[in-house]
Order: sequence, then structure tokens, then C-alpha cells
Amino acid sequence: MKIVFAIVIFSVFILLFHHKRIEKKIVINQSIDHVWQDFTCTSSYPKWNTLFGIDRFPTHVGQQISVDLYNENKKVQFTMQPIIKKLDKYHLEWEGKLYINGLFNGRHQFIFTKIDANTTQLVQAEDFNGLLVPFLNYFVIRPTKLNFDRMNKSLKKYSEDQTLNKDSCKIS
Repeated sequence: MKIVFAIVIFSVFILLFHHKRIEKKIVINQSIDHVWQDFTCTSSYPKWNTLFGIDRFPTHVGQQISVDLYNENKKVQFTMQPIIKKLDKYHLEWEGKLYINGLFNGRHQFIFTKIDANTTQLVQAEDFNGLLVPFLNYFVIRPTKLNFDRMNKSLKKYSEDQTLNKDSCKIS
């Protein structure tokens, strides 16, 4: 009877806590075109991106990319191969998983919104789903939220310190 009760409690726990969303917002004092150019120019990532590196900015939905996730010392901690789920002007989403679908999935979003001619809001968010979400909340999800904040602040500083040069980075 104790085993059945434990299984029921465990199942309810998993059903209730198998989803977690984290989100960080920042206002950047630059035009949306300027900030988007800085974000899509992957060759400039070593100058500002504290969270991840990619070789080339994605070009279409369905594309699989390779993303190197950094630790706090900017060393590659983990490499993943997410699939691009949405790619519009000023909006990028990718989805990755840990080994098998449903175990620990994440859908990462970068949403840039024009506030006015010289001001942009960046929302960086991730929806985590899967059986391991309750167990990885403390060790993976909470630190990820702090890393989003660090990356957003770094992009803000980089964009605000740069002048827009339409020829400085071509997206291929």
C-alpha cells in the first residue's frame, strides 16, 4: 500500500511540476534594426555573448544548428543541436531536448520589440518541459535565468556602445 501511495504522489508531483518558464527582459537604447544586427552577427559574439556561441545565424525554420553553451568563465560547458521553430524579423525560437523527447525539453525565445525609434526591448525566455523539470529546477533552470540576465546586459552594453554599420556583418 505504501508503494502505491508513493507512486501516486510521485505521479501527481510530476504532472503538476513538469513545466517551468523563465523570462528576462531588458530595454536597450538603440534602434531595433541596430540591436537585431548585433544579435544576428555571430562573428561579434565573442565580444559580448556570455551565454552561447553559434557559427552561423540560422536561415530557416526546421534548420538544426549547433549551439555551444558557456559556463561563467566563457568555456564551452555543453553543446546542443536544437531545431529552429520560428524565425521572423526580430524573433528567433529554437527547441532542444536532453537525449529523448519528453525527458527535458527547452524552447528558447529571443523576442525584440520596437519601443520607439531609438529604444528596443529584448525578451529572452525559455519554456522547459519534461519529466526531469522538477529535479533540474535548482541545478539547471535557476542558473539559466541568471545567465539570461547576464547575456541581456552584455548585449545592451555592446549595442549601446556601437554605431550601426550596415556593412559590418553580412548574414548569409
